[in-house]
Amino acid sequence: MTALVLFVLFFLFMIGMPIAFTIIAVTMVMSLLFPLELPLVVIPQNMSSGVEGFTLLAVPLFILTAKIMNAGKITERVFDFAKATVGNIRGGLAHVNILASLIFAGMSGAAIADAAGLGEIEIKAMKEEGYESVFSAAITAGSSIIGPIFPPSIPILLYGSLVGVSIGELFLAGIVPGCMMALLLFVTAYVIAVRRHYPYTPFPGGWEYVKGFGKALARGIFPLFTPIIILGSIMFGIATPTEAAVLAVLYSLVLGFCYKTIRFKDIPSLFLEAGLDSALVLFIVAAVSAFSWMITAKEIPQTLTTLIFGAIESPALVTLTIIGILIVLGLFMNPTPGLLLCVPLFLPVAQKLGFNLVQFGVMIVLALAIGLLTPPVGLVLYIVANVAQVEVGDIIKELIPFIIALLIVVLLIAFMPGFTLYIPNLLYGK
Repeated sequence: MTALVLFVLFFLFMIGMPIAFTIIAVTMVMSLLFPLELPLVVIPQNMSSGVEGFTLLAVPLFILTAKIMNAGKITERVFDFAKATVGNIRGGLAHVNILASLIFAGMSGAAIADAAGLGEIEIKAMKEEGYESVFSAAITAGSSIIGPIFPPSIPILLYGSLVGVSIGELFLAGIVPGCMMALLLFVTAYVIAVRRHYPYTPFPGGWEYVKGFGKALARGIFPLFTPIIILGSIMFGIATPTEAAVLAVLYSLVLGFCYKTIRFKDIPSLFLEAGLDSALVLFIVAAVSAFSWMITAKEIPQTLTTLIFGAIESPALVTLTIIGILIVLGLFMNPTPGLLLCVPLFLPVAQKLGFNLVQFGVMIVLALAIGLLTPPVGLVLYIVANVAQVEVGDIIKELIPFIIALLIVVLLIAFMPGFTLYIPNLLYGK
């Protein structure tokens, strides 16, 4: 039965059936073919209960925060600050691109928001300074993957809600991997920039530099407080993740009004866009809740665990197999549905391997997020290709070094527990 369920799932995905409807259809068929002597009303009941959690309220709020930040042109201020900080390194705008993504990740928690919001500014600036269009698109796409890892991350929030792990610990666990991703992307971009003789902008000396940096800092200082407000309020117990998301929405609105880039008449459309995006995510969450209940009742995750460990004895090989499956799955679906689908299946395997659930959550999110950079479903890839006006195939060639850098971080997360757990353990006294 396990093989049949997995085959039907992937077949329906491959023929293009919407993900939520695919999951619901498979759940319904399972309930009819392999009845549990329970009424079908149990399925909608599980769907309803799956989206009732207080924590999930943070999802639409963080989505709304990203919408407000983009509409309020706050991304431009972030980019200017990053340029004043690292723009003088060889391949300067590539490094600016990465630093801006790291900062914006602390505001939006989503790769697509980064690629769509910062991407247009970054790619345009890089092309104007003589960078190749495909390289500009590749570094923009690669750096956007920091978004799903660095807090506040929407996929990690969904994982925590699904598994019942502390959202605060999960957010803190993403700090070191997110910074390591940025560091390895910096190194990769620098090596490429030196080999290709990409330009850089020498900073003026003395007082001129101080004035220029001070101006950029003054423009960017208040947006830079956004991740501090979110993380600080959670870390010090001032607010729950959901309450921190409310603070982020209010703060981003205040910034938009103060900068006069958002008007009151813009608010309904921003709320509508965020509502539509949130409805899609939460509908998938509801569908997966019923699916998870059904496969657990049928002991499919336990069967899958037995099959994997029966075929592969080495824990390291099992871990690499899971990572490989996640990356391949990421080729065909976006991280959010992939995450919600894979967690119920692989959680028993991870527990048998001795994974900490916080560590496993960060690993599974990053492995799936890499799929955003690959066809046929890589949304980030198509967004930056459209902005840069280049072919997707050309970007993929340029992306290979950056994907390798991201894969190194996945392996560090998988095989070095302290890489993700040091900060949560330190602050939570474990």
